[in-house]
Amino acid sequence: MTDPSSLKLIHRTQQGSEREENKDYFSIINSDFGTWVFVIDISTSSIATTNLAKRFSENFHDCLQNLLLNSVKHFSEKVTQAKPRFESYFEDPVKRNQIIQKAFSATKKELKIGVASFLSLYRNYSSNKVYGFSAGDCRLGLINNKGIEWLSPVHTGANPSGNNFENSMSQAPERHILTKSLNLRRKFEPETFELDSSTDDVLVLATDGFWMELNEAQQQSFINKPNVCFTDKYLVDDTSVLLITWSASEQKIPPQFDCSLTFELQSSSKISTNDNLLVINSISSGFSRNIYKKRDNSGY
Repeated sequence: MTDPSSLKLIHRTQQGSEREENKDYFSIINSDFGTWVFVIDISTSSIATTNLAKRFSENFHDCLQNLLLNSVKHFSEKVTQAKPRFESYFEDPVKRNQIIQKAFSATKKELKIGVASFLSLYRNYSSNKVYGFSAGDCRLGLINNKGIEWLSPVHTGANPSGNNFENSMSQAPERHILTKSLNLRRKFEPETFELDSSTDDVLVLATDGFWMELNEAQQQSFINKPNVCFTDKYLVDDTSVLLITWSASEQKIPPQFDCSLTFELQSSSKISTNDNLLVINSISSGFSRNIYKKRDNSGY
């Protein structure tokens, strides 16, 4: 089983030149049995701010805590029953959808209005599967020796039938129209997908400002030179990317990616939260101690 502490990441975001605020938001929720990652890109036309994304992430965290607390209570009262295996709990698509919908309903009840592109993935530590939800134009990719291979679906007016998003479609005006989204005024129906992965894979989660607006050379520069701000000419939209791996080794990003991505990924336990990235390392099943014990959050 992969050690949860082996999670490493790189995050970079820059506000677009035509935006009054950066509306890209990432959150990571670690537990003893798996990791959930969320990318929420608030629509420019929406009055909502990143508070929508923050509250969704916090509501999801609360739902996950309640699930574990209730399960611990239930199985402590029925000691003759086998304890649940949370390592595989969310491999059930119904259970994954239920907790996503609970977080959505809580956010909808609280905020009422807001539209965003949404991408979520879940990986447990005893499986090579990645389970995803997608609604809009945030995207999941994988770094390989040819660059970034984009894997998750995209929902825009440029590919309304759900076909693969081609590079030529990025120039179509319709690509700014979302055919699926996280919309607090509507029913939430994201597309689901599954991928095989390994602990050595470096996954890329990005908003459309990164994967659609920047060419490959610009993407590499954006990742490799985190202290260099791009000019307004290149970053019109908010541009954000998260690179993540569960490798136990002190892995560096594969140099095959144009021999340039060579700075080290950072452990999630060393990442400080900021306005556009939230890392929560506070979920424990407690079954090894027969109690639920919340971890100290001071190690963010």
